[in-house]
Amino acid sequence: MIRSILAVFLLMVSTPLWAEGTAGETLVLAKAGVNPANVASIKRGAKFFASNCMVCHTLVYMRYDKLAQEAGITYEKMPLNVKTWPFGVTPPDLSLEASVRGADWIYTYLHSFYQDAARPTGANNLLVANTAMPNIVAPYQGDQMLAEHVATDLFNQVEWYDLVKLTRQGTMSSEEFDATMSDLVNFLAYAAEPYRAEQERIGWWVLGFLAILFVLMYFLKREYWRDVKKHREE
Repeated sequence: MIRSILAVFLLMVSTPLWAEGTAGETLVLAKAGVNPANVASIKRGAKFFASNCMVCHTLVYMRYDKLAQEAGITYEKMPLNVKTWPFGVTPPDLSLEASVRGADWIYTYLHSFYQDAARPTGANNLLVANTAMPNIVAPYQGDQMLAEHVATDLFNQVEWYDLVKLTRQGTMSSEEFDATMSDLVNFLAYAAEPYRAEQERIGWWVLGFLAILFVLMYFLKREYWRDVKKHREE
C-alpha cells in the first residue's frame, strides 16, 4: 500500500518524465544523455541538423553562433522565405525547442515514428498523434510499425520500443542511431543554452568567491563585536 502511494506521488511530481501514448498508455520518456561539455557530440549534432533538418526548420537564434556556422548552419541557408508548406503547416523554429519540450522529449520523439498509411506523409508518431512532420529519420533508423501486443507494468507505463517494432533496418544499427540522435539532441540543447557550459564554469568561481568572502566577513564580524563588548565594559 505504501509503495503504491509513493509511486502515485512520484508520478504527480514528475509529470515531465512521461507523455500519453497512442492507446492511452503512459509513455516513459527515454534519456537523451545530454552533455553540454561534450563539444565533439554537439558538433556532430550540428552537422546532422545542417544536412537533414535545416531543409524545413530554422535556428534563428544561432545566426551568429560560430559553432553552428562551422557546421553549415547559416542564416542565408535557413528556409526563411518559404511561403507555402505541405499541408499548410509551417515547421517551427527549433532554437528554444529543448527548453520548451525538454531534451528527453525530443529524443523520444525522434525514436517514435511509425508507418501509418492513413497519414499524408505515410508516418505517425507516438508522442504527437497525426504529426505533420515526415519521418526524415527513417533512412537511418528503418521502418517501424505499431506492435500488436503491448506489455505494460502496474501503472500502465511503457517505453517507446514497447509500442513499435522494426520491420526494416535502416543504414544505421540501433546503437549508431541512438548515438546520432543523442548528438542531435545535444546540439539542440546547446542551441537553447549556448553559454551553459561557460555559465557553470563561472558559477564555481562565484561560489568559491562567496565562500572566501564568508570567511572574511565572519572574522570582520568578530572584530566588530569585540569592539562593541569593549565599549560596553567601559
